[in-house]
Amino acid sequence: MNRRHLELAAINSLPPVPESIFEEASAWFIRRHAEHASDQEQLEFNRWLTANPQHARAWNEVQDLYLALETPAKNLRQAAVQAPTALITPSSRHQNLIALRAAAALLFCTALAFFLQPALLQNLQSDYHTATGEQQQIDLADGSKLLLNTDSAVTVAIEDNVRQVQLLRGEAYFQVAHAPERPFWVDAGEARARVTGTAFSVGRNNDNVTITVAEGRVETSTTDHPEQITPLTPGETARYQNQQLAAKQSTDVQRTLAWRQGQIVFVQATLSEVVDEINRYRPGRLIITNEQLKNRPITAVFSVNRLDDAVTALEQTFGIRARRLTDYLVLLG
Repeated sequence: MNRRHLELAAINSLPPVPESIFEEASAWFIRRHAEHASDQEQLEFNRWLTANPQHARAWNEVQDLYLALETPAKNLRQAAVQAPTALITPSSRHQNLIALRAAAALLFCTALAFFLQPALLQNLQSDYHTATGEQQQIDLADGSKLLLNTDSAVTVAIEDNVRQVQLLRGEAYFQVAHAPERPFWVDAGEARARVTGTAFSVGRNNDNVTITVAEGRVETSTTDHPEQITPLTPGETARYQNQQLAAKQSTDVQRTLAWRQGQIVFVQATLSEVVDEINRYRPGRLIITNEQLKNRPITAVFSVNRLDDAVTALEQTFGIRARRLTDYLVLLG
């Protein structure tokens, strides 16, 4: 095996680059192509690139992705340029422009579909789902109510002896009709919640599941250990990670479930946590480009319907610079 093969084998054996680092690399790529980089920005980029080996890996992945999208577009442009001059009429020039734009749109959509594939598959599997920034009230056949939060998906099965909801992703608030003979189950990953009539929420972010009780009693457990029950009462929350109960604690229900009234509330949350939450509700992406700002504490209340105002508040109240590259992409640094 030659040296190049050894290098490739070593790279393939490494764990995947965390999404947060990939986002940082994407932000740097956009900054370096959107405007002329100053000497200070070049120094900042060099410091970021050499601070962590994963930064260099992420930077290479971002450039590879750009090249993968750019090469087909270049081929199309070259084909248009090399067309016989006699054939390039105003009509054909217009058609070429349309074709190039269509190709660029197709390439962009293909890349977007690649990254959003899990969500697309979950939407196809679901009985109900919401888009980013959307909420939906659902009346179930047994008289229960379900409020589906932003970017969420569920399946629902209401039968004679059992009522069951599977949370594929996102967050939902349940107001369960009282029926002791027909338990109401919510499955989210490996975590489960059982009630007979109460009000509670379940949130799922990959393998992390949080269950918060507003009224009544909820019995939580896991699929592998259903006998290990952790009961919750109003004002209590349980957080499960994979097959394990990670924490059980008291919580401010009004603050935790403020999204039901169209608000998100932060009390001494880090800017990184604030941005992650805003990105759940706002189409597009906020990206932190300054590593030193990620742990900055933020206390604020934002309306989920006016999150562009939240970006303005971060600028004016907290002095965080925001660069709006498009309506959907904002760099915070």
